[in-house]
Amino acid sequence: MSAIYLRSVTSHARAVALGVLALSILFVFGMAVYRSIDMSILDQLPDDLLTVIGIGPKADVASLAYNAIFSTYGSLLLGGVAIAVGTGVVAGRERDGSIGLLLANPISRGRLVFESALALLTLYVVAAIVLFGVGLLTPQILDVSIEGLSIGGFVTQLVIGTLFYGFLALAVGAWTGKTQVAIGVSSSVLIVSFLAAGLLPLISGWEEFARLSPWYYINSGDPLRNGLDVGAVSILGGASALFVLVAWIGINRRDLQPRSVNIRILDRLRGNPLTAHLAERVAGRTLVSKIWIKTISQFQFLSLLVSIFMFGLMGLVMGPIYADMGTTMAQLADSYPPEMIAFFGGGDFGTAEGFFQIEIFGLVAPLAIMIVTIAIGAKSIAGEEKDHTLGLLLANPVSRSYVLTQKLIALFIWGFVVAFATFAGVALANLISNLGMDYLNILATCVHLMLLGYLFGGLAVLLGAAFGRVGLAVGVSAGAALAIQVINGMAEINNGWWKEFTPFYWYSGTDPLNNGLSVTGIVILSVATAIIIGSSYPLLKRRDLRG
Repeated sequence: MSAIYLRSVTSHARAVALGVLALSILFVFGMAVYRSIDMSILDQLPDDLLTVIGIGPKADVASLAYNAIFSTYGSLLLGGVAIAVGTGVVAGRERDGSIGLLLANPISRGRLVFESALALLTLYVVAAIVLFGVGLLTPQILDVSIEGLSIGGFVTQLVIGTLFYGFLALAVGAWTGKTQVAIGVSSSVLIVSFLAAGLLPLISGWEEFARLSPWYYINSGDPLRNGLDVGAVSILGGASALFVLVAWIGINRRDLQPRSVNIRILDRLRGNPLTAHLAERVAGRTLVSKIWIKTISQFQFLSLLVSIFMFGLMGLVMGPIYADMGTTMAQLADSYPPEMIAFFGGGDFGTAEGFFQIEIFGLVAPLAIMIVTIAIGAKSIAGEEKDHTLGLLLANPVSRSYVLTQKLIALFIWGFVVAFATFAGVALANLISNLGMDYLNILATCVHLMLLGYLFGGLAVLLGAAFGRVGLAVGVSAGAALAIQVINGMAEINNGWWKEFTPFYWYSGTDPLNNGLSVTGIVILSVATAIIIGSSYPLLKRRDLRG
């Protein structure tokens, strides 16, 4: 076997294994909780509605667990891991400067792309086998019937669907050489397609447009009950193969950078005679005078992309969509059991506040802000160590605490920008479509959102400071967020006492979109964030840093 293939498999195996392990634990926990649900509540829903929300007609405990955990959270988790792996193939190697060393050997660019793509495919084949085993064994242990369900076809279609986003990231990274562009574009496609697949079928005349969403084909044909949908798998597999070909063309058409150096906002200001003097005064004249400015510039593309996405697609556009779906929303409000709302973060389809809670603030907004804050937090210290630049910073007359504080300033600023963009988009949608929502309550919800982002971003900072590893900081922080969100949802369904011990309850459990700011929630989230971030300082001071 080729060294490239083996190296790619071994270097990314841990990330995929952690994702599969987290998903398996969530599935076991979810199925155990769903056993206590009165499934008669699903009889109130029409079959077409069940299909739209991804549960499927004639749902039982087993199918509910498979669709709620694997199809929703599992697809997001596996898709995110695939994006991270795909981004690292070309763009990641250019960013850390290893691609020049690799290609100095008798290895072609095309071979690098194809063998890395094969490695990703291999890892996800193994993941599918493990999830298939978990999907079969868990119902046996919990004494849940899976008669008539096609677990193999369901898991296969799920894994092929999530691979689509990894190969998309590979193609974008090969053409641009920029990790933030690859992650930003592929993550945006993932989130938009997730929403489009669930939302477009509810809009009269737009049902067929849902077929343009890659996410649509993950559950196309109801593979859990009907087996593998060959047509859907062919579309997803064909698109993935096309992305690999596009990546091969992209990497062969341009000069590769031995180490990625992005043009920052500050650099552009310095290059313009009209703003050069101001930029120099803001940035200072020494290397470490304004580390927070450098960090803000470093994450400009990802943060601005997420902010524009939340302002436009998740804010501004949603107002007219809700206004045009009045009768459909009323029907959903009448037929949707309150217990099932927990799957989507709470809310009520019959009101504008409930619609925005379900479609935006329940899942998408936390995911969006944590993409930014966790990325910045994980790379604050661990990223500098990985890039071998932390030693250069600390060779100047600055302390470790000073560097960490400067990094945190950038995290707080970009977290605020994403939250404010969300507020501005929803508020403008409210104004244009005359939805009647309270602007102060929208602001309160976005304050809660900002603090939630700070909490998990702070966790990434702590892990990076303690261990100096970007992958571990990102994986544990994102995995913890996903697990806690699912646990909170389960608690809402069963009215579990533990829900008040989860940060997601204090983010949205008090329903700030209807009830306004929760002082208790603000205090709890703030104190928890302060404790986590405060713990980062002694952990960073006591550790030997990697050169």
